[in-house]
Amino acid sequence: MNKIIIAGLVIVAIICRILGKVSSRYIYIVAGVLRTLIYIGLYIGWGISINKRVVQKAAKNTLLFISGLMIFWFIVRSIKYFFAMDVNVERYSWYSYYLPMLFIPQAAVQMAVLLGQPEEYTLPKWSKLLYIPTTLCSLLVLTNDFHQLVFSFSAGEVWTDKGYSYAWGYYIVLLWDVICAVSAFVLMVYKCRSSRRKKYLPIIGICISIIYAIIYASGAEWMQVIGGDITAALCLMFMCIFESCLHCGLIQTNTGYEQLFEVCTMGAQITDQDYHVIYTSANAMKLSEMVMREAEKEEVRIDKKTMIKNRPIQGGHILWQEDIEDIMMLLDRLEENRKTIEESNCLEQENYQTKAKIYMLREKNRLYDKLQTQTAGQIGLLNELLIRYEEEEDLAESRRLLAKISLIGTYIKRYGNLIFIGEREAVSDIAELGACLEESFSSLRLMGIECALTAPAGERIYVRDAVRIYSFFESILEACVDSIKFMWVKIRPCGEEMVFCMEVESEDDLNSFFDKTDQGENEDGIWKFTFTIKKAGEK
Repeated sequence: MNKIIIAGLVIVAIICRILGKVSSRYIYIVAGVLRTLIYIGLYIGWGISINKRVVQKAAKNTLLFISGLMIFWFIVRSIKYFFAMDVNVERYSWYSYYLPMLFIPQAAVQMAVLLGQPEEYTLPKWSKLLYIPTTLCSLLVLTNDFHQLVFSFSAGEVWTDKGYSYAWGYYIVLLWDVICAVSAFVLMVYKCRSSRRKKYLPIIGICISIIYAIIYASGAEWMQVIGGDITAALCLMFMCIFESCLHCGLIQTNTGYEQLFEVCTMGAQITDQDYHVIYTSANAMKLSEMVMREAEKEEVRIDKKTMIKNRPIQGGHILWQEDIEDIMMLLDRLEENRKTIEESNCLEQENYQTKAKIYMLREKNRLYDKLQTQTAGQIGLLNELLIRYEEEEDLAESRRLLAKISLIGTYIKRYGNLIFIGEREAVSDIAELGACLEESFSSLRLMGIECALTAPAGERIYVRDAVRIYSFFESILEACVDSIKFMWVKIRPCGEEMVFCMEVESEDDLNSFFDKTDQGENEDGIWKFTFTIKKAGEK
């Protein structure tokens, strides 16, 4: 539709030109102004369209610059022919033609460089050097009144475009203009060859421009009538060439979204605020307004494999459907795996607990076996005492046997406790050894034996040393329990060591125990045994 309107406006502009040629001065002016307004409107509209469509920033700016030059060209042209009342204004309007005549080809070269480049591409630095000769040529034309190196006027005549001759500067300007135009055309043709679709469009436009230039230069009368306005003709051709570059994809644009949206594989719809469908893709399912509004609040599940989502956009909403069949299959599989893992974990946990119980029982059996092995003598003695107790009829002797049984039982219990502590850790508080001795003393007191214990608080010793001392203590008791009158145990720190001293008043011979101690002596029936042990942590 837009192309038809543009073509119609161009035809109206041509008719205005023809009418201006064959009609009165008044119609000539009105038709000329109308024709100018048509072209200016076209190039303003084209510039607005470029600003909306072109994605690449450098290409957009270059095309807008060209559009602005075309508008400027028509403005100064209209001033010269229809509004200028002074010959100097008319002449400088004529000179101003050369600004768009020089800068449009130069911008066309830059535009040709940008063809087919990605969105973030910027013009190379060398292309900016083109502004230097273009600007110099423009200044050469605009200052012609001072040197007449471009247009030469006869002496004594009014300086207008009706009577002049070309100087050498004109040919320099023309040469640079031709170089830029030819370079732009060559680059465009080269870029068009690499385009994959409609690559012939820009080439057709270039060929038409060349044919027009040849016919115009030949002076054909019919061309002077139809296309004699070279300003309008060249501007239209340049616009058509760049527009064809847009259509063949050499200049990136953001158009064609309606067709792209329609053929996209995702089922989606765009609606207005009242949920009237504006655009829809080919495979989008038809949705009721109620479903659309529900999807605005939360995702709506249509069936087992389709989910509808809704998001607000400017001016309406976009709704799309997601295929969740694969996701649901994965979720089902995950649920099955979870149940399998849960069952497996339960089985593993049961196996672990069973193994833990087995290991615990094995460890208990090992410790009990160890205790039984190391206290075998005391266990045998305890059995013997129990038998004697059952057979004994004397009450006093029975009580004494019970005290001995308590003494042996206390040792077995306390010795086992030290063994268990030693399995967990190598160091213990000295109070643990003190508790063992005090409990044994309780049994001795039942037999009327005086006992005393002196031990420091807060000191730590190795469990192995506590076991050795308590075992020695029990050995002494078993050897002379029937003759002991007094027992005193004293533990005291001495630098980095602990001194264990045990004094026993007994009539029995305990000389055989001296070899098991660090120091032993006997004085008047009082036996003294001394051990020296390291404090915990010391080697």
